[in-house]
Amino acid sequence: MGEPQMDGDQSPVISDTDMMDCLNLDGYGDVEDPHKERAKGERQPSGKVDELQSTMDLDLTCITSVEDEGHEKQNAMDVDLKEILPEEDEGKGKASSDLPSHVPVDFDVASLEKFCKEASRSFFSETGLVSHQINSYNHFVSHGLQELFDSFGEITVEPDYDPSNKDGAWKHATVKFGRVKLGEPVFMVDNSDLEQQDLKFKPRHARLQKMTYASTMNVEMTVQVYILDKSDKAKTGKDTHVHRRDIMTETKQVSMGLLPVMVKSNLCWLHKLQESDCQFDFGGYFVIKGTEKVFIAEEQRFLSRIWVTDRPSWNASYTSQIRREKIDIKLVPSKRNEICKVINIYFMGTIMPIWVVFFALGVSSDKEAFDMIDILDCDASIVNIISSTIKESHEEYEGFRTPGRARQYVDELIRKSKFPPKESFDQYICRYMFPSVNGFRSKALFLGYMVKCLLMAYSGNRKCDNKDDFRNKRLDLACQLLRRELWTHIKRAERRMVKLMQRDLSNDGSLQDLRRYVDASIITNGLNRAFSTGSWQHPFKKERCSGVVATLRRTNPLQMMSDLRKTRQWFAYSGTVGDARYPNPSYWGKLCFLSTTDGEKCGFVKNLAVTAVVSSVVRKPLIDTFVSCGMKKLNDISLQDISGKFRIFLNGDLLGVCADPHELTSRLRSLRRSKLIDPQVEIKMDKHHKEVRVFSDPGRILRPLLVVENLRRITRPKDGLYSFQELMDQNIVELIGVEEEEGIRCASGIRHLFAGEKEDGSSGYTHCELDPSFLLGLSCSLIPFANHDNARRVLMQAQKISQQAIGYSPTNSHTRLDTLSHQIFYPQRPLFKTVVSYGLGKAETAYSFGQKDDFNTPEYFNGQNAIVSVNVHQGFNQEDSLVLNRASLERGMFRTLHFKSYKAQVENKEITRRLKHRESINFGKVQSKRGKVDSLECEGLPYVGASLQSGDIVIGKVSESGEDHSAKLMHTEQGMVDKVVLSANDDGVNFATVTLRQSRSPCVGDKFASMHGQKGVVGLLDSQENFPFTCQGIVPDIVINPHGFPTRQTPGQLLEAALGKGIAMGGKVRYATPFTTPTVDVITEQLHKAGFSRWGEESVLNGQTGERMKSLVFMGPTFYQRLVHMAEDKVKFRNTGPVHPVTRQPVEDKKRFGGVKFGEMERDCMLAHGAAANLHERLFTLSDFSQMHICQACERVANVIMRPAEGGSKKVRGPYCMFCRSAERIVRVNVPYGSKLLYQELFSMGICLKFDTELGIQDSGAVDDVILGCEMAFGILVCDVARQEFQFLQPQPGSVIDQKLNEEVHIDGRLTDARMFVGGGDLQREKNSGQRKGSTVTTAFIRVVLDGYYAGRFKADWQRENGGGGGGGFNSRKMKKGWRRC
Repeated sequence: MGEPQMDGDQSPVISDTDMMDCLNLDGYGDVEDPHKERAKGERQPSGKVDELQSTMDLDLTCITSVEDEGHEKQNAMDVDLKEILPEEDEGKGKASSDLPSHVPVDFDVASLEKFCKEASRSFFSETGLVSHQINSYNHFVSHGLQELFDSFGEITVEPDYDPSNKDGAWKHATVKFGRVKLGEPVFMVDNSDLEQQDLKFKPRHARLQKMTYASTMNVEMTVQVYILDKSDKAKTGKDTHVHRRDIMTETKQVSMGLLPVMVKSNLCWLHKLQESDCQFDFGGYFVIKGTEKVFIAEEQRFLSRIWVTDRPSWNASYTSQIRREKIDIKLVPSKRNEICKVINIYFMGTIMPIWVVFFALGVSSDKEAFDMIDILDCDASIVNIISSTIKESHEEYEGFRTPGRARQYVDELIRKSKFPPKESFDQYICRYMFPSVNGFRSKALFLGYMVKCLLMAYSGNRKCDNKDDFRNKRLDLACQLLRRELWTHIKRAERRMVKLMQRDLSNDGSLQDLRRYVDASIITNGLNRAFSTGSWQHPFKKERCSGVVATLRRTNPLQMMSDLRKTRQWFAYSGTVGDARYPNPSYWGKLCFLSTTDGEKCGFVKNLAVTAVVSSVVRKPLIDTFVSCGMKKLNDISLQDISGKFRIFLNGDLLGVCADPHELTSRLRSLRRSKLIDPQVEIKMDKHHKEVRVFSDPGRILRPLLVVENLRRITRPKDGLYSFQELMDQNIVELIGVEEEEGIRCASGIRHLFAGEKEDGSSGYTHCELDPSFLLGLSCSLIPFANHDNARRVLMQAQKISQQAIGYSPTNSHTRLDTLSHQIFYPQRPLFKTVVSYGLGKAETAYSFGQKDDFNTPEYFNGQNAIVSVNVHQGFNQEDSLVLNRASLERGMFRTLHFKSYKAQVENKEITRRLKHRESINFGKVQSKRGKVDSLECEGLPYVGASLQSGDIVIGKVSESGEDHSAKLMHTEQGMVDKVVLSANDDGVNFATVTLRQSRSPCVGDKFASMHGQKGVVGLLDSQENFPFTCQGIVPDIVINPHGFPTRQTPGQLLEAALGKGIAMGGKVRYATPFTTPTVDVITEQLHKAGFSRWGEESVLNGQTGERMKSLVFMGPTFYQRLVHMAEDKVKFRNTGPVHPVTRQPVEDKKRFGGVKFGEMERDCMLAHGAAANLHERLFTLSDFSQMHICQACERVANVIMRPAEGGSKKVRGPYCMFCRSAERIVRVNVPYGSKLLYQELFSMGICLKFDTELGIQDSGAVDDVILGCEMAFGILVCDVARQEFQFLQPQPGSVIDQKLNEEVHIDGRLTDARMFVGGGDLQREKNSGQRKGSTVTTAFIRVVLDGYYAGRFKADWQRENGGGGGGGFNSRKMKKGWRRC
């Protein structure tokens, strides 16, 4: 057999020898091969890379080669994942007991790619997708909570001043928190009949009873009461000390409140009992008052790093959460010469020269301070800055080099600040200046390093820090978020406790029980309120920030998992934010560079990459390890030894220096791989800045990568299943962070690793990706052929469509009371696979779908496989419309269940005491005027299986007096009663929940979408006999328009259909993983061998005529999703109904019988259809019809008031203009109430509007007479009936108007312009002058301009002869006499 080749459309052909090699990759079976010994453990020659790559454009399986006899042979790459598990071959193969414990894996593309899939599967199985949430909370429970209470230290209670206590025996007290103990979530049951009073409180109980799943915090508190006695020797001055005399010391366990418990954490019963409510539920969220809440990982700035910025000025800052610990070093213009720049330090609210601070920290000379800065190559600008700083320091603080003088200067400046410290100089320097660095000399060296960073950036030898780079960010999760929120509420409880203790101590009494001073409800209610509202304590400021906590959405499991893996960057979303919205190169492999929300949060809310993990706290000290690897501490070496050496940083703090950084970093990495250092520790050597940076802090994003040098050591375990922890122990896989990734060379996949192979056998790569698709988020990595689609469509599928698709519902739906949920009748898995979907599957699972060798996580795919035809069908699939096969829908395709819960509550009179002044309301049945109660039982709740229609009572509530308080179904709501739940919480409230079930089959208006963002709405449900069909009798289920592909640029859907057709016919090419998808040649060859056209087109017959269609039709199986947007939920209808009390427009909610949102585009659509009358009726007549009165004289609004009538004492009510003080010439106009409201609001602001009104012509016959009469009498008027405009072009010599003008105006000249307007109705407007004149239908105005000068306005009155009619109905004699000047 020949070597595998790819020639044109031909499929790769694999030899029998290669086939046996591949079949025996696992070391199982008795297949013998003469080339086996040569191939085992040997690198593939570089010349065969192309062949292997061509065959690996699949799923580790390849298309079958067909012999001439028609028998299929298994291809060399046709090794499916089922071969992982050993199977006996009826005595021909070896038994599993005869297999060696570890079998070496061949060093070739096929074997290594198969190993990567299995390694990723073990990673997802052991690490999970929500480990960052659970690990952070577990650390808070085990260490963070105790550290939080320890940080409060000793609380001092000072007594209040009491004038009656003249002896001065004031009582003082101190309170100190001790050990914190968290109890298990339990029920407190007051029932003597039960043997066990404390029952296990599980998450399902909290959901059903609308309670908080929480644990009790018990803290050991120690209180000491003492009196301060002065010694008798104090009077003589020999002993000035005050002696403390203890009166009482007491230690007790005090309950501090309830701490919410994360589901599946170490405190949760589900973790302890190894139980699970839902097979799709992996925990990581909280249950607060029955609602599931989840933390959104918050991106925060890494505070321990030195930040160098150039805007608004050059600045090097050391930030901290405590304001006093913040240090800024800035380049500012000199006070004496603005051209020169000096270096100042901003510390504790004081500005001082940096040189004085150096001497205050113990520096003895300028040379020593310059050596601490340690700039080897100084240019002229740096020398000028340092010299200017020294000179200005000497001029302002003369003699600061004298020992102790600089300390005095600095202390005086700090004491003059707005908030001076109470401590001494040494104390506040040690506490607030670099608190993690010990010793004044070490602090001076760190300060010199900050100056060096600033000067190097100013000279262009160092880049300014990018705040959007993930090297400079950390993720705050449950541990950090709970710590800062809980600190706020503990402080509030502490202030209350101190106040109560002060009152008891001042009254010369003794302290009571500690539990009386601690109010646990402050912490419990505060945390519940923060979780419910999402308003959280800001990390730096004394304010609240929103968006930290979100409600967990459960439309499908994929949406739930996406919410658990979100990250959030806090910003004021409005305004310029620089490049924060754009993907940063540091996101590579850590954050998905496609998945983000749209709108104002675009680029701020992101998703973790599928293999990204978040680091936790490394508690093992590392300083001694650094010293053993060659580091020298700062206090142990001189300045001459520091110069030119590499500085060692741990989490941003300067620890020491080393002479050989390569040796140090290599030894540290070997210790990390030997598990002597935590695998999450990040090691980076920066040659440019001469730094070695090590990070062990929490919140860093890491990802697993293969170590190339150890790939030959891969062995397969006996059971065929890899353990990710064992792979890390064997140094085959390691976790790499953002900092360390800059110093490695990573191949994007196994194929690229072999493609970059050099002649000597080395590839030049240090690490390799497990799979290129792991760069994407969870939603994006499941999309087939995602790299072939437009990024906008991939984003739409990942962020919106996939999270709105109806699929698998929670398997514990019988214990859930979700307000709205959906479930598809027959969920299916797609025909294709991706590496992520396979990796997320579990080898041992309680549920099994399809074949055992397929992936076992179909819950992330929510839809069904449909036969999709790309064709036009009777014009009903234009634009985004779809045509569905009615017969397919009747067989159950895309049929879903719609669940909606209706909830009501009543207060329990036996528990609560808030019902003294009002009657109680209980569940019950009473004849109601609101709706039917036929389906209700005597308790007021419907029976399971009852059919409820619109307007029926769903939950009956009645008061003691018999008043009806029942809840009924709104219009368009109906269904069958699925379950009825009656429960109560610990606040004395009884809940009743009724869930209605409704079966919905797709109808016109429902929304569907493919996995490529091709969304559409059903436009027609047609009978099966009207669809075209193939020679095999296949009829499409969905027909989509072909114009949707070039405009939306989604060729991935065509590739999916072609690949799916080949898979359905038994093809072996199954994987459609992004970036490693099979080529078009491989897909077309698979179709060709299955008997289809290479390009997926088929000849079909017209279902209506039976004739063969001339053009070929592309047809194939495609995975389609039904979305939650259904026409039955969107439909709204109303004539008139409730309106908003302010705008008087229809209300918004459909439940309140509101209207539909009608925007500008909808209005344009109505106008385009010529439905102007309908538009006027819906948006005006039936919306907010209103009337206003307008005064014609002043053009302002006239109000309707009560006023005294003229000439009498009676009062009349009517419109009256307050500006003109008149009731005449007022007209009433119809306007929208929104316009009237706008006028009133502007009027209240001092802005008065004027309204220009026009009245229509009522007597059209009179207007015709006037027009015709004028034309016959003078022949000089041109009429425009539409505009009601008459232009006087040129008077004829000797005409009546010409004579009248000469007689009356007495102006000789040429008539240049004349206009005449004929009135009709009560108001006449002259358009040129902008004024109005009253007239009747027999009045005309003529505005005359002679030689460009205004001559005057003339008014003519005339009357029609014989009642009008026809033309020429005017008496010219009367008209001539009627002219007069006006």
